Amino acid sequence: MITYFNLTNMDHHKHFSHPHTLSFYKSLEGAQLTCTGCNFPCTGTPVYSCRACKFFLHDRCFNASRSLTHPSHPDHPLSLFPSPTYSSGSFICNECNKTGSGLCFCCSNCEFDLHIHCAFNTLNPNPSTPPPNQIKLKSHPNHPLKYLPKPPSASGFRSCDVCGTGCDPNGALYHCDICDYDAHVTCTTLPESVRREDHPHTLSLLYVYPYESFECDVCRGAIAKSNCMYHCSSGCNYGMHVKCVPAKVSEQAPMNEMTFQMEMFKLQSQMRLNQMAFDTMLQSSQKAAYGIRY
Repeated sequence: MITYFNLTNMDHHKHFSHPHTLSFYKSLEGAQLTCTGCNFPCTGTPVYSCRACKFFLHDRCFNASRSLTHPSHPDHPLSLFPSPTYSSGSFICNECNKTGSGLCFCCSNCEFDLHIHCAFNTLNPNPSTPPPNQIKLKSHPNHPLKYLPKPPSASGFRSCDVCGTGCDPNGALYHCDICDYDAHVTCTTLPESVRREDHPHTLSLLYVYPYESFECDVCRGAIAKSNCMYHCSSGCNYGMHVKCVPAKVSEQAPMNEMTFQMEMFKLQSQMRLNQMAFDTMLQSSQKAAYGIRY
């Protein structure tokens, strides 16, 4: 028996991305449901649902066009696919550069992909389905996060506690007043698992950091203990920052403190030598201009 829906329509509907018929409901406030299409919460919004499969689609995702011409890729039309077409089972959105695993608009000729919500937001900056006012994250289970159109006033620089990168000072985010915890809106819908073509196993999203220290296998930088990370689910000690999933592997290891100081000393010494050579050249040219002979 469904306890988290208000039934609004007994009609049954079909969607190309799911083999079963769907029923149209309105989810109740506080229901922890996630749209299979865009991976955003479905709290308090109309949804198409398959109860047996726990499959949910926002009204807007259900009614998305199967094909569209998008300004970010005007040369070819984009087709709506029920899931990524790559062997990795995920894609990198060319609009926001984040990983996706649900419905995607794709140009297979150019390997150009868009999240369904990124395609909508570009075409319509004021989407009909706003983000929920409050959510819960597995990475911050003790308190709900509130949606803020802008970061807390007079708070200075803020970084996302999920991916570790900076927050836009004029952009929306989710925030916990009690813990001063922040999350990009896009980081609240990260896929539970992703794959990279340079690694044979699935990478799972870790909400709790299990290591004292860990070096990202993509950028070679340290992963902060307070951030989430993707880690090999087969136990081969391979992992990375959330932000590094779409990045290329760096061939250069990060400098330790001693190496950094030595490189800085070499650079400063070279700058002093260059300055001495420049001063000598300048003095010689001045003497030549005034007819001074050695």
